[in-house]
Amino acid sequence: MRTAKDNTQSSKRYYRPEQMTCPYCHHVLKRAYPIWRKYIIFLNGRCQVVSIGYRCSNSKCRQAGRMYISQAAQRLTVRGSSFALEVIVQIGYWRFWKRWTVAQIHEMLTQVHHLPISEREVLYLIEVFLVLLRGTYHLRLEEHAAYFRRHGVFIAIDALKPEKGNMALYVVRELRFGLVLHQVSLLSTAHQTLAIRLFQPVKHLGYRVRGWVSDDEKALRMAATIVLPGVSHQTCQSHCLRDAARPIVEADQALKKALKQAIRSPFYTVCRAIDQLAPDDPCHAVLSTYADLIRTTLTEGSKPPFALGGLRVFEDLTRLEASLQRSRKKGAIRSWINS
Repeated sequence: MRTAKDNTQSSKRYYRPEQMTCPYCHHVLKRAYPIWRKYIIFLNGRCQVVSIGYRCSNSKCRQAGRMYISQAAQRLTVRGSSFALEVIVQIGYWRFWKRWTVAQIHEMLTQVHHLPISEREVLYLIEVFLVLLRGTYHLRLEEHAAYFRRHGVFIAIDALKPEKGNMALYVVRELRFGLVLHQVSLLSTAHQTLAIRLFQPVKHLGYRVRGWVSDDEKALRMAATIVLPGVSHQTCQSHCLRDAARPIVEADQALKKALKQAIRSPFYTVCRAIDQLAPDDPCHAVLSTYADLIRTTLTEGSKPPFALGGLRVFEDLTRLEASLQRSRKKGAIRSWINS
């Protein structure tokens, strides 16, 4: 059963219009009544915010019935949320600039700032932050427009292509400041379509394109030749490394698969033997730790071209084997023979 929030210790803030004289007749505004009141959670705690409405005191004013409210109060939070914008922005900063996890953000808000918030609410506020960031994106483009007109732009084009038959998302990003200049979803990836739907909008921005980077997609290069003739093109280094490492990655995948197949069956047999030990047996805790480490190794993934899963599995198993051999030489505890 939900319990009511204790708001007895909450402070109050009253907001009135920033301009206290009528802009039409210049008479002093008179207090009318509270427009709204709500509890808003700031970084320093919960606070009750009251927005007071004011009207012109001149009954003959042509805008005598108009209500004036505080714009500062309206900017404290977004509609439908009880968390202040400062909390939303702080969460976004921790998530996308500090690279904190949701659990870390939740711990900081609850343990340090003592705010009543759940991890699910943190996820929701991250989405709100992204919406606000997207809504102000045009302001960021206007901020750097003078630089783009003076120095031109270098652009990178990348595509997210799901299974065949679905639409592909193309994103054009400026490399100097990392701003997205254009994005479009296309069902057809022919070079004529790319030239009209992808390159033409970028050209119509009016900035001189000094160079562009993409993967080695033939349709993109053909489209750029039509719209941006003579502009230098560079193949993405990440794609080049990934393509060059493909034979190594395939060999690494085969090694990882062979190692996991070789160890999986004996490992499960040993796990069943460990489960039969008494809970107070000192060997149970030690061998269970080894079993957890091996279980983690069996779920090891790959991030080519540098973080190869097969090599990581082999290195983990080698360290575990050395540790087990040292434990057997000590003789203080028993270890399984076939490890």
